[in-house]
Amino acid sequence: MQRRTLAGSVLIEGIGIHRGEQTSVRIGPGESGIVFVKDGKSIPAILDNVVDTRLSTTIGKDGVIIATIEHLMSCLWGLSITDCEVRILGEEIPVIDGSARPFYTRISEAGFTDLQGETKAIVVREPVRAEEGGSWIEALPGEFSITYDVEYPTEAIGRQCLIYDGRDYGAEIAPARTFGMLKDVEMMRAAGLALGGSLENAVVVDEKKVLNPEGLRFPDEFVRHKILDLLGDLWMLGAPLKGEIRACKASHRLHIALANKIRAAYS
Repeated sequence: MQRRTLAGSVLIEGIGIHRGEQTSVRIGPGESGIVFVKDGKSIPAILDNVVDTRLSTTIGKDGVIIATIEHLMSCLWGLSITDCEVRILGEEIPVIDGSARPFYTRISEAGFTDLQGETKAIVVREPVRAEEGGSWIEALPGEFSITYDVEYPTEAIGRQCLIYDGRDYGAEIAPARTFGMLKDVEMMRAAGLALGGSLENAVVVDEKKVLNPEGLRFPDEFVRHKILDLLGDLWMLGAPLKGEIRACKASHRLHIALANKIRAAYS
């Protein structure tokens, strides 16, 4: 893959879904990989800097943390951005509408610049797997694809499965919003999470129905968002993958666990 960065800078502001605070990011050109900058501290978006995977992916270094980076990272994967600088005011990336589409649109408007050199793909030659209870994720030899299977104990979601071949990210994956079940909201907020969540930035379901007045963007929006999250987490490898990814009821924790196992096997 040709190394690529932004041609200009974009400023995106909004609320953080978990901490519930106003925050902003300025995303601009860079030549040292994907690097987040906060309070003068540079934190590369690499696996070694992942510090938390509860309901989102958080990176940190020397006591400075930046939470919920997966939607932006997913967008950068979808736009083949290998290098950029992300300056943040606050502790969390803005959630905006709960999807990667606003990032995708704004960064596309800024344009792109190719950099010297290429990023070599990681080729999966032997199976790699991470599992926990009844959840698992694996990488197998083959061309790139993601097969994701989810199942939730609510009729509004139930079981959904989707195979994504890596094409048409902007139309097929970027618009899918994060989601949650109404019965879990109080529990998450007691744990200091989802403090900024609302029907404006997440799909909320209550047993048989979707509570958002506008409904869903896709009939299978839930599994599409899981693929969105996975792409963002895997982009922490810093290189494209050539392999078949399969996941069943996985989580950010398992996504990152698989990425670490891939790095260990093929670095």
